[in-house]
Amino acid sequence: MKQIKPAKLTKGATIGIVSPSGFSEPFGLGQGINYLKKLGYKVTLGECTRNLVKYSFMSGKDDARAGELVKAFADDKVDAVFCARGGYGAMRILDQVDFGVIKDNPKIFMGYSDITTLHTAIRQRTGLVTFHGPSVEGYAGDNPEKDAPEGKENIDRALKLLSTAAPWGKIENPPTGMLLRTIVPGKAKGPLVGGNLSMLTHTLGTEDSVDTDGKLLFLEDVYVSEYDLDRLLTHLHLARKFDKVRGIIFGQISKFQKREDPTPSMEEILQDRIGILESVPSFTGLCCGHGRHKLLMPEGVMASMDASNPTLRIEESPLKG
Repeated sequence: MKQIKPAKLTKGATIGIVSPSGFSEPFGLGQGINYLKKLGYKVTLGECTRNLVKYSFMSGKDDARAGELVKAFADDKVDAVFCARGGYGAMRILDQVDFGVIKDNPKIFMGYSDITTLHTAIRQRTGLVTFHGPSVEGYAGDNPEKDAPEGKENIDRALKLLSTAAPWGKIENPPTGMLLRTIVPGKAKGPLVGGNLSMLTHTLGTEDSVDTDGKLLFLEDVYVSEYDLDRLLTHLHLARKFDKVRGIIFGQISKFQKREDPTPSMEEILQDRIGILESVPSFTGLCCGHGRHKLLMPEGVMASMDASNPTLRIEESPLKG
């Protein structure tokens, strides 16, 4: 599949907000939208985002959410497409999205968590580089009515990088982020792919199962227990997703669900499930998921990693000028 790079974000650009998954918390989403406007961007909302069309725990029925996404890409006035939030529902629309429209109208596409499913499908069906990064609702954090915005630095960091048509270089945790730790030492290079571990596992056996051959794979998750983590990684093993992977970067597991019974630690599980891949360099601790810090990860572009001195570098520009 030939790679397609979207145009970089420019000052005053129009950002389309879509909700292909869950229904958004209105205070958080409102604050995120207003912040984008304050920075000088124009903002347009898709129908599922703008209207009160909540369906079950999703932002609308499957055909409506698929249509909202495609319409945002088809709209010549929209320069970039940001997801309001994650949640659940993106995999339900995979067979209803017109990926031909997305391929013919390449734009920046950003979101994370449940949006992992769309990142994989869009990249593998169209060749478009997409961006695993913060949601618009996440600007306001977990308590948008009470606290100062917790996600402002994530949005600011993402917007700066999305405006840069040059190789991004080293992707670093913020000073208050986690310590990076080596699992298997070594160096590797390849296109960067990945996202939420649960979502990548749920699409195994489908047309949109992630292709990890020759890739650097990054993984993260939330609300999983040690048992879940072991089971998910074992599933990827059995599906042969680690057989030809070049390197593995494990991000944060936030809001870990503790079991009452004695269990191995997350570190022990990573050693047992990832550490046994002795020829695959790997490290853990990158803030690329559901934690307070949400680094922007460009999917599909060439990257390099050094697991001995844990480092990730983006070696090519994900964007065109």
